[in-house]
Amino acid sequence: MVKIMASKLRDVELITDTGVRLGWVYDFSFDEETGNLLVIVAEPDEDLDTTDFVTDHEGLLLIPVSAVKSIGEVIIIDSTKLAVKSKLRRPTLVKKKVVEGSTEFAPAEKPPREGGL
Repeated sequence: MVKIMASKLRDVELITDTGVRLGWVYDFSFDEETGNLLVIVAEPDEDLDTTDFVTDHEGLLLIPVSAVKSIGEVIIIDSTKLAVKSKLRRPTLVKKKVVEGSTEFAPAEKPPREGGL
């Protein structure tokens, strides 16, 4: 495995595998407990319409690390794995069980449709 310093990735351009210029690396987001890299925070390209993309409160793009296809002079992002608002679903959570003071939640089951489609 090749090691790359995060400081070397600052301001590297992000482009989708379909040729869309997303922007430039601004920062990274890590899981505090595990240290795993979760998200690339990117300054969006001035021509990019960010209304369908997941952004933070400052308008910076949030690109899941799982969408990274390759890193070189540019970072190539798999457009099928790119987080966009229309792909996000927030499942309804229901209480599953209580174990020693902590509550575990699970996705709610969809009720069966009645009649029609």
